Amino acid sequence: MGGGTVREAGLSIADRCLRGFSWLMVKAVHRPKVHGTKPVIDKPTIFVCRHVGLMDPVILMVEYYHQLLHPTVALDYYDKNAFTRSFYTHAQCITIDRKGHSQDWLDNCLAALGRGESIIIFPEGKRNKSGEGLLPFHTGAVRLAAASGAQVVPVWNAVWNFPHRYNLSVGEPFTIDPVPEGGITAEWLHDQADKMRQKVAAQEF
Repeated sequence: MGGGTVREAGLSIADRCLRGFSWLMVKAVHRPKVHGTKPVIDKPTIFVCRHVGLMDPVILMVEYYHQLLHPTVALDYYDKNAFTRSFYTHAQCITIDRKGHSQDWLDNCLAALGRGESIIIFPEGKRNKSGEGLLPFHTGAVRLAAASGAQVVPVWNAVWNFPHRYNLSVGEPFTIDPVPEGGITAEWLHDQADKMRQKVAAQEF
């Protein structure tokens, strides 16, 4: 697998312009502060993140600017209008159909990981608008980790309010437990999701 760098990804001019604008905006307005030591990512990774604001994936993409990270986005957000479809496409997002049973998102994420790129996923399934703690985790991130064998990195994003700095914590990579000999079960999926949730919660500062 490759390292998933932007050059390897062969992004279009429009995609590069969006990345450059995002970098300038984040550095000028949000001024991210990473608590603790930010791990070096040199192979395909699944970032499992707390989700408290629309800028959460953008901040992480800027922190790892020289690699290609694909945020996951709900299909209903993607399909709101022509602008959102264009924006999320140029931002290299992968859609998840929250209202259906399509597995296209899993196949697309696996393909990206296979190219040496990384995925940003929000196991809470929606924004935690209260900003308190963590919502229960869905099992999609576990299924992706089990199918790909990719390492997982937990991320805690703090609620941001202008003009303060955006604060986040990026934990050390880990791998989920081996799939049971009898195959994946609902119990195993929920157990692994709970462990992921604990890893993210442990990053709180």
